[in-house]
This record gives sequence, C-alpha cells and structure tokens, in this order.
Amino acid sequence: MLTISLFEPQIPPNTGNIARLCGANNIKLDLVGELGFEMNDRYLKRAGLDYWNHIKWEYFPDTDKYCSNVFKNSFHLLTTKSKNLYTKRVYSDNDYLIFGSETKGISESILNAYPQNACTIPMVNKNIRSLNLATSVGIVLYEALRQINE
Repeated sequence: MLTISLFEPQIPPNTGNIARLCGANNIKLDLVGELGFEMNDRYLKRAGLDYWNHIKWEYFPDTDKYCSNVFKNSFHLLTTKSKNLYTKRVYSDNDYLIFGSETKGISESILNAYPQNACTIPMVNKNIRSLNLATSVGIVLYEALRQINE
C-alpha cells in the first residue's frame, strides 16, 4: 500500500484535505514530527469531513526514528530543491511519498543524504516558490497510482 508521509504539517485544512484524498484511494497517511495543530482542530476535521473513520492514518512524533525505519524502503522526497521531475520517478505499490511542512519543506540534511530520492513538480512561473501542499500531494499521488495501475 502506498503511504503519504507529511513531515511536520502546519496547516490543518491541508492535512484534512490530504487525509480525505488518502481515504478516497485507500492510501495510508503518516503524520510525522511536531504538528502545527491539535488533532481535534475544527479546521482539520472540517476539511476531512466525516471521513476520518475511513482513513488509515498514524502519528509518529519522532522524525529521526520514523526515517530510520522508512528509509529502508522505497521512498520519494518531494521538494522544490531538486531538478528531478516527479514524472520521471518509478513508483510501486509499497512506496512512501514524503512531503515536508508548508513552511520549511523537507530538511536539508535529509535532502543532502538522499539526493537520488528527491524530485519536484515543475512550475513555469519562477516568482511562485511552491504549490499548496494538498495540491502537490494530489498531483504526485495520482501519477504514482497511474503508474501502478497501468
């Protein structure tokens, strides 16, 4: 099963939207590290609607411990700090699609340690620093699903 990993998400509606997307596609959602909200946040719940009971999710407070386990598997680091396109990656059923927080992205130390796993969503307008996290997850998730279901 594919897993979406969110490192230190900060904006509750983004996480709620991503949770809903995961639930709709039977994708596991891992929330990792310090969250910028409480899990009972009304905006988180509102964005996820009444689907939370249908979402496979788990919280991992220790980012280092999580990485030491997950990085033994096939994983993809989504970042604006890569030249490698997400569409050039090969995705398989048990991969981890890892996204950083809305404010900081994935840490430089992780990106520097695993440059071969980093990829990006291209953007034409260089004045825009990044896409919305929920939008980015949707784009990459559906490319992974397209490849897996071919």
